Amino acid sequence: MKKANSFLLLLALFAIAIQACKKSNNEAPTVSYTVTVTYPDNYAQVKAANTNVTITNSTTNAKVTATANADGVATFDALLPGNYQISAEKTISAAEALTLTGIETQVFLNAAATNQIITANGNVNLKLGGSKVGGLVFKQIYYTGSRTPANGTYLTDQFYEIYNNSTEVIYADSLYLGESGGNPGLSASSTPFGFNKAAGNVYLTNVWMVPGTGKSHPIKPGESMVIASTGMNHKSDPAGNANSVDLGKGIADFECYVASTGKDVDNPEVPNMELVLYTTVTNNWITSVFGPSMVIFKTPSFNSLKQLTEPGSTNARLFVEVPGGNVIDAVESLANANAVNFKRFPTALDAGFMYCSGSYVREAIVRKVQSTVNGRRVLQDTNNSSNDFAVSKTFIPKGWQ
Repeated sequence: MKKANSFLLLLALFAIAIQACKKSNNEAPTVSYTVTVTYPDNYAQVKAANTNVTITNSTTNAKVTATANADGVATFDALLPGNYQISAEKTISAAEALTLTGIETQVFLNAAATNQIITANGNVNLKLGGSKVGGLVFKQIYYTGSRTPANGTYLTDQFYEIYNNSTEVIYADSLYLGESGGNPGLSASSTPFGFNKAAGNVYLTNVWMVPGTGKSHPIKPGESMVIASTGMNHKSDPAGNANSVDLGKGIADFECYVASTGKDVDNPEVPNMELVLYTTVTNNWITSVFGPSMVIFKTPSFNSLKQLTEPGSTNARLFVEVPGGNVIDAVESLANANAVNFKRFPTALDAGFMYCSGSYVREAIVRKVQSTVNGRRVLQDTNNSSNDFAVSKTFIPKGWQ
């Protein structure tokens, strides 16, 4: 009887062992991965401790965040093998920046690595980059267009709002507004941008300049300037769209009138921007309703900038090359969440990107408010549009939601 019981016990233990083996064999293997983060070359230190590092699975969109240790190393355990996007962000206080750079001002740094195929234990190195906070930034960008009451498409109501995020008056005279070329990634089979982003430059197809003599167009702290594709009240104008937005006198500071086509409409109540480069043959200036990538910049001599054709393309269209050091703010918009391969800007200028839900959906991307100081809103500017902006249907030119 005792022998029988012992035999049954052995059978039970054997069955349990078999099930455990089956369970173990069914579990997906995982890997460990480390991200080493360093400061830019001109910083007093190399190891970027306390940097926030995020790894995002490109298939599931699952995110895991870790903080870099004293050696600048962030460790991730139990990752499923796959394709990942990696980003790093660090905010440096004015006191810290004084020690690291000799300049006492708050700084936001970031870095990114896209399409990292992680199938085994490994490591990647990221060098932080970015610019000092403050100055002019894009507050709102409305590019999707809208639908008319009869469900038609309407896209001449685009606008770009530029905000003074500093504590001093900034003059917008000779400020350039530029549109990057390239495909926003509406189709995965499309060809990504042919220019090399590693050099840190941006490549623009259409460029406008704010006119003035140097101090003609002041923007006070906490105030903004609106540049409209077509400066008119699109809601009430007979040629407009009741479902659109008012960009007429008193709201739009400038409009982008294209005289060369002979078909654009010039509103005498809204001053014109100066057109300095135009490579799009249309009736008027319209950026991509699927996602334009925009910059504001200054240069002492626009005519001295290089003009190039896109590598790998048979199109003879010219792009102007603007050094990243001349860029004041850059915002990348793409067609959808999966269009990361179509980024056109260097990660030091914009580590991420934004996207709306579609075209003609009357959506804008609106920069988030970080804080309010004595009634002045300070907008979030970490050089990462994925974090700095939100999508809105209730946007108000020169207003707040």
